Amino acid sequence: MNWPCRLRFPNRNEHKRARKMMGIQDIRDIVSSLFIMLNKETFVLFRIEFLVVLVTVLFLVMFIIDVFRRHIRNIFMKTMFSILDAISDSIVLYLLGAMQTAKFKNHLFPAWALVLVSFRYNVDFISGYGVHDRHGRRYMEWRNVVKLLGSAFLILWRGSRFTVPLWSLLALQILRSWYRFCEHGLALRSIWHGTSSEVISEYMRAGPHTRNWKPEDCNPENMEGYKYLVLGETNQGIRLKKPRYVLYIHTAQSVKQAERGFSSLVTLDKIWGCRRNLLHPDNKEGNDPKDLCLAFALSRLLRCRLEDVTLQEEIFCINRKLVKTKIIEEQDTNRAFRVMELQLSFVNDYFNTHYPMVFWSGYLSLFSNLLLSVVTFGVVCWLAVDIRKVYKPPKDDRAHVVHGLNVDMIITWVFMFFMLFKEIWEMVSYLVSDWTRLLLVCSYAQWKEEHTRDRRMEGTISSFFKSRITSKHWHGLIDQYVFLESYDDIPRCWNVMHQISTGMVPKKGDGAKLRSAISVPECIKPAILKKLRASLEKLNTSNNLHQPDNTNRNQEEPTIRSGILLPKVVRSLSQRKQYNWACFDLPTCSHVILVWHIATSLCEIKFARDHGVDLSKHGFLSSLSSYFTGCCSSKPYLVDVDVDEMTKEKKVNGKLPDKLKEMYVTANSLSRYCAYLLVSKPDLIPDSFYVPNMVLQETVTRARDDILKKCDSLQSRYDKLMEVAEKAIQDGDDILKEDVVRLGAKLGKELIDQESKEECWEILSEVWAELLVHIAPTWNAEAHKQCLESGGEFITYIWALLWHCGIEKSKLWPVEDVYGNDVENMS
Repeated sequence: MNWPCRLRFPNRNEHKRARKMMGIQDIRDIVSSLFIMLNKETFVLFRIEFLVVLVTVLFLVMFIIDVFRRHIRNIFMKTMFSILDAISDSIVLYLLGAMQTAKFKNHLFPAWALVLVSFRYNVDFISGYGVHDRHGRRYMEWRNVVKLLGSAFLILWRGSRFTVPLWSLLALQILRSWYRFCEHGLALRSIWHGTSSEVISEYMRAGPHTRNWKPEDCNPENMEGYKYLVLGETNQGIRLKKPRYVLYIHTAQSVKQAERGFSSLVTLDKIWGCRRNLLHPDNKEGNDPKDLCLAFALSRLLRCRLEDVTLQEEIFCINRKLVKTKIIEEQDTNRAFRVMELQLSFVNDYFNTHYPMVFWSGYLSLFSNLLLSVVTFGVVCWLAVDIRKVYKPPKDDRAHVVHGLNVDMIITWVFMFFMLFKEIWEMVSYLVSDWTRLLLVCSYAQWKEEHTRDRRMEGTISSFFKSRITSKHWHGLIDQYVFLESYDDIPRCWNVMHQISTGMVPKKGDGAKLRSAISVPECIKPAILKKLRASLEKLNTSNNLHQPDNTNRNQEEPTIRSGILLPKVVRSLSQRKQYNWACFDLPTCSHVILVWHIATSLCEIKFARDHGVDLSKHGFLSSLSSYFTGCCSSKPYLVDVDVDEMTKEKKVNGKLPDKLKEMYVTANSLSRYCAYLLVSKPDLIPDSFYVPNMVLQETVTRARDDILKKCDSLQSRYDKLMEVAEKAIQDGDDILKEDVVRLGAKLGKELIDQESKEECWEILSEVWAELLVHIAPTWNAEAHKQCLESGGEFITYIWALLWHCGIEKSKLWPVEDVYGNDVENMS
């Protein structure tokens, strides 16, 4: 019996369930096929090639950042270097494993692995680490050795048609790692570097029983008596002389050295006493070699402060005369600051770069590093030639060929080129560095005039001084901050990045938005040196010293240095005492900076209005306009101080008189720079601990939520602050000392109402130059040392000059009795 066939059609819901099940299954199939496809030999090779190219690009970026490390100040660039460092290490480790586990053969894999590890190891050949390596970078050498051993395992396991050059390059890289690790320890123990500060502290002990120093015989004009160590004490006998156990460097020459007229100890008086061509006083080209030696000798003294090694007080009296004559009173301000740049460059090299390891024993260690680079260059060329002659992919080799071009060979040749270029660049960097020039000048000064190699040596030294990779030892920029433009800024997006990056991007506070950095204006340098000269002329050392209690002290024990204080005087206001309250009556340095900064900003706004500048734009529109116009021109101030060089026509605002322009630029740039220090570098100003940030945030809150609320343009903010200032002047003593906004408005209105335009900017320019001199001396030397890693700050130059003069504090700033407060709170 045939039963009828009944057809059943699925309903709508069943169709939906079927489509849903098919969709999920399709996704699973796609994912599965994707992983299966990625595991195919072609895609595995493509993945390795892609990562090899990617990590090479990362290494190239890191190399460029390392070469221009002194000139890169952008926080993103520095954060990027750290990120790239971590990413590249991970990629290299992954590639070593991927090449090892690949199921197909490629004879170029061992070469790629070895070159990658070698390139990664040398990508930061300059800023790898310093002598005092607190980051433990020297242990990176062992991490590199582990990677090299992984490359060796890959060569042994995978096999290669270039075994001999590969093993030679591997052995050479392991040797370089071992040598770099050893030379760090040698530099740390060397007298010229690691123990230099302790040796100099003992060597420069002055007194009637010492032969090293006679302060009365020191003449800074011709450097007579200034036996500051430059080079050569490593090769001398060092001993302690009784009864005072003073360190004495034996300078007697050996018989052979005496016959040749050669002495290995080089001091400043010997450099200046040399009358040969390059160092002769009448030779204009002789300034650079002499300045280089002077800068290095001063850098060794400054390292004593940065390494907490105490110098005797008499040494500062001797050093003060030298610094005052050769730097502060120098008529050529560019030359004076060039000496300071060289000094801080040597200090930065010592703490943050590989140069001290390269030059720890002078020419010997330099030639050792150059020899290793030359041999590496030769082995890489050997490997490249072998690859060019021998390599033809066997039938069982997996190679990536596109339109007849072997992609693997192209990648290999790019590798070879980068390796060779890196070795050449490293050798050139060492040869034209200031350290090599220093060795050449000292060698030149060691030989007598009748030495037969004078002309050849002079030609060599001259060529080295003319050959430079870059003439800049410092980026030459100062950052700027304008409170009236930034107080309402809330960096929400930035702080989200701070959280996402787990702190790699630093956090920003409210109202801390900075303006673009500017080049140090030429008018600032002579203004600063003028104020330094004025401060030292009337500095009474005997009245400013904190003499210790000598009751129970041995009479023959040397005086312990405790620092000299700048007097509590602002000479710029000596004839205008009505403004003294803004310097002497405020509780902290942070209050003084912000009050004068707000007053300067108000004077600038008034100045801009008088020159027809429109300041009534809404804050957002003004920022948008400045963003687009900033692409075409850089206008650091409200009033344009330049003339269009193309048309030779005056700008809309008109050209300012030269004297007024200098005062305007000096006052505004220093005002904004000091405010920047308060906002971003509070450790560099005299206030301690949390005070700068607390004062800034209180001022920001007062301006944003109270006084300047709903003021959306500079014009409206100016008008509001003038109203506030009028009321503050009427209230008199009722105004709170901590109300920075009202105090700044009051000071600004007094300057605008009581002084002419020229007098107003004369006061501001001189006060800011003098305030910066008083702000510079601080106890926190560690903060200045850390700033050198990121290119250095302009205030560090002034801090170093004042320290060389024995000045470590200023009486202008009140000293908080922290311990006394703690006792009162505990009781």
